[in-house]
Amino acid sequence: MSAPARVRRLSPVERFVDACRRHPMIVDGVLAVVVALLGVAFARSAYSPRAQWDESTVVAILAAAPIVLRRRYPIPAAAATAVVAVIAMAAVGIRGLELPALVMGYSAVAYGPRWAGPLTLGVMVLGGAIPVIRAGSAMQQYGAVVVLMVGVAALVGICTWLAGSLRRAQRRVVEELREKTRLLEEGRRREVRLELLAERSRISREVHDVVAHSLSGIIAQADGGQYAATRDPQRAVEVLAGIATTGREALGDVRGLLSMLRDTAPVDDADDSSRPQPGTDDVPTLVEQVRAGGLPVDIEVIGTPRPLPSGAGLTAFRVVQESLTNVIKHAGVAAVTHVVLDWAPDELTVRVRDEGAGGPRPTPPLGGHGLIGMRERAALHGGSVETGPHPDGGFVVRLRLPLTPGE
Repeated sequence: MSAPARVRRLSPVERFVDACRRHPMIVDGVLAVVVALLGVAFARSAYSPRAQWDESTVVAILAAAPIVLRRRYPIPAAAATAVVAVIAMAAVGIRGLELPALVMGYSAVAYGPRWAGPLTLGVMVLGGAIPVIRAGSAMQQYGAVVVLMVGVAALVGICTWLAGSLRRAQRRVVEELREKTRLLEEGRRREVRLELLAERSRISREVHDVVAHSLSGIIAQADGGQYAATRDPQRAVEVLAGIATTGREALGDVRGLLSMLRDTAPVDDADDSSRPQPGTDDVPTLVEQVRAGGLPVDIEVIGTPRPLPSGAGLTAFRVVQESLTNVIKHAGVAAVTHVVLDWAPDELTVRVRDEGAGGPRPTPPLGGHGLIGMRERAALHGGSVETGPHPDGGFVVRLRLPLTPGE
């Protein structure tokens, strides 16, 4: 017995990263607090008058507060930080809001709509260059120093935009992978559902063909036995023996179906080798059994019979079986019936035709599935089933199965 697979334990760093991914709002709250504390520290170190650094502290907190909503509402949060920064620089002259501006610029590119990327890039480049130009103009410093400082500010904005774009691309890839995984899982569930429906349909056909044929034969023989019991007791005894034989065969078929249902592996008509399947060679025996039950039926074979795959042979047998059952149910036990197996080089045609109603008929149940089952069986092997009234009277069922040269 093999040892169970050991589950790899996550390292502390991996557990920390996983916790951060599961609680993004907490991470953004901590980030907002850190940025606000850094802004307060900068204000205290940059301004000596208490009134000045008190105002800077309030502005730093206001500029960092929208970071909490940077993932859920990236554009409104970035706009709030930008408004605070503009008002602070224009009205009060407070500086040192670069860090919250960069964080919100990155967030707008990474989590905002597509159009937010170019707009944010332009705002960050201008927002970094204008204060530098104003400071250089106030200090009457021009030339290479100002150009260099403007270039550095623009480079910082571009780097922030690139980082946000990379994060946006990563999120898009992850979302596409999740969507593909969801579609694959949905496809797998759909395939399983279709397999279950196909299996249920196959089992339904088998149960219908076996049980309906056997019960119809028993009912027909019982009706004939009632008639014979008053005039020919010996014939009634033979009919009762036929009913017993048909019942035993039906019981054996039902047991075979139950044993098949207990098997957990799906089985196809053409691949079921666990039990013998009837085929075209068994059609004459089926006709003899039905004839013994009282239905006047004959069989004619045209051409040279040859072996068929088990699935195609079973289809031909079940179509004949179901057709004879329908004759008994709808036309009665006295309806003259003809079964023809026509073997052509490339096609097997099976015809079952009755000449019209005759004798007592049992009341057929409503909502039968025999014709549907026959068409489904034929379609599985590339064939077709045609049904309808015959021009000379009665009803005809015609099955066509294509044959390959090797069959």
